[in-house]
Amino acid sequence: MDQPSQPRLEILLRRVVAGVLLAWAVGIVLAEVVLQVAASAAVLLSLVLLAKRRLVLARDVRAYVLASVALCAWQVVSPALALMTGAAVAWPRSSRYGQVLDSVAGAAVACVGSVGVPWLAIAGTVLGGWLFAAGLGVFQNRVRWPWEPPAFLKLNLARLHENFGTEASPRYAAGGIFFHRLRFAHGAIAALGPALAILGGSEVARRRLLAGVVVLGMLVSIYNAFARAALGAALMVSVVALLLLVSGLARRVGLGLIAGLIVVVLASPAWRARLGKAADNIYGGERELAMTVGWSLVQDHPWVGVGFGNHKAAVLARQDESGITDLLATDSHNLWLTVWAETGLVGLVLMLTVHGLLGWALIRRHRAGSIAATGALLSFVGFHILALVHYLPFHSSVHLSFALVWGLGLCEGSGVLRGAAPRRPAAPATAAHE
Repeated sequence: MDQPSQPRLEILLRRVVAGVLLAWAVGIVLAEVVLQVAASAAVLLSLVLLAKRRLVLARDVRAYVLASVALCAWQVVSPALALMTGAAVAWPRSSRYGQVLDSVAGAAVACVGSVGVPWLAIAGTVLGGWLFAAGLGVFQNRVRWPWEPPAFLKLNLARLHENFGTEASPRYAAGGIFFHRLRFAHGAIAALGPALAILGGSEVARRRLLAGVVVLGMLVSIYNAFARAALGAALMVSVVALLLLVSGLARRVGLGLIAGLIVVVLASPAWRARLGKAADNIYGGERELAMTVGWSLVQDHPWVGVGFGNHKAAVLARQDESGITDLLATDSHNLWLTVWAETGLVGLVLMLTVHGLLGWALIRRHRAGSIAATGALLSFVGFHILALVHYLPFHSSVHLSFALVWGLGLCEGSGVLRGAAPRRPAAPATAAHE
């Protein structure tokens, strides 16, 4: 009786995992709640696999997973430690504290992906979703959004009415289905890496063509969102992809297209105005103020921090001294400074360890021929460019988009995206025997 039941259980498990990963891919362009539900399901499935002793991971992936769990655990207890040491006076808001689960999301994808990944279905879902979102973004950029969304969606219509052009020639900030220009643009950076990897690495012409259309759609979306850091990250990631994946005429054509995009940006009055304000924002502006106040938290509480999710409350407690606004107090506008301020030096070291292990594991798989790892590595580069001026984990939709891409980069079998089997054995297969 047991023998026939095993294949059925295996098929059921693979289907459940596929459903979770596909829901996650849909959530990248649809809604944050879909991403959060998918991430929670992936974490639960990972625990089931562990309990059933079905979780088999390569050594470097296992190290990344364990480091992610340690970071999450420290974030969980850090508010209590901050209360004990007097660094905090209250527990963080549930909406911020609940984001601790995001820290293990990438690890959860790597765990459930060990069962199997529906590569083509995920790629098709992201492709279709992003093409729709890009088209919607073009409309939002050119036309003042005319329809009031249902109240239960909690979408801020005012963000779509922000005019970066002139009264005579208005240009509104595209926000996609999220109705939020930064979530829209930063999510595009997460998905840009895999699209570039397929564009430069697939052996199937039709797939390269579709990937090229998606890349173009993402670049147009970022342009229409008027997100300065995202545009810079997109251009840098695209250059890295050209240097990494192609050569000869293809590389020269790609670099020429990027140069053309830069000319278009500089020719746009709205974009010139945005770029002109960038230096003032960092030096003597809002970002410098946010970073200065964040650094003051680090100096006062270097070891434990003020507790995960407590940055805003801690900054507003000294608002009379700094003059910082309520909106600006959310974080230090830098990943590493915010992590240090909230979770202390221990949290900072754990975060560095997680990203160091992830980067190394992705590099190994890229060298072994994994197209998913190449895409994840490009997204990883984009994430860290953005992290210099943004605390990306504040928006779960953005953080979980990157987590899906990173986790898939650690899974086997992405040769199907190339159109043929990998040329060399994938890194997970060799690492397991080290």
